[in-house]
Amino acid sequence: MTGRSTSVWRKLPALLLMCAMMTGCGQPAQAPVSVQDARANATPAGAGVAAVYLELTVAEADTLLSASTTVADHIEMHATTEDNGMMRMRQLPSVELAASQPFSFAPGGAHFMLMGLRQPLLAGMRFPMTLQLEHAGAVDVQVQVVELGSR
Repeated sequence: MTGRSTSVWRKLPALLLMCAMMTGCGQPAQAPVSVQDARANATPAGAGVAAVYLELTVAEADTLLSASTTVADHIEMHATTEDNGMMRMRQLPSVELAASQPFSFAPGGAHFMLMGLRQPLLAGMRFPMTLQLEHAGAVDVQVQVVELGSR
């Protein structure tokens, strides 16, 4: 071996260590925002509102500020609570999201209310929804419309 090729071989362990450190020690980077199982129930003709459910996970603590879509005039975030045997919804101005802790928007709990539907939601269709987070910014989601009672 020449002096030059020997020098490269001696530096190889240091180069490999630098590469591993630059890629998070070989671990794949977690996506800043993960959205799972975004869905809405199909609606009857003439319905003015619908709910959207999903699971949201952020890599670093963040705040969900709002949501928007093309199929409704606006979206409100709500929480369902029980008060003296009555189920009530209250609007959430924002939702605090803890790092790496999934937050579920699910029936009977927090959910998105599509207000002023512009069209019926038909089973099998998909529609876009954009989540606005304080730090991560806009996150585009595709919502799957499912048959009422299928989940």
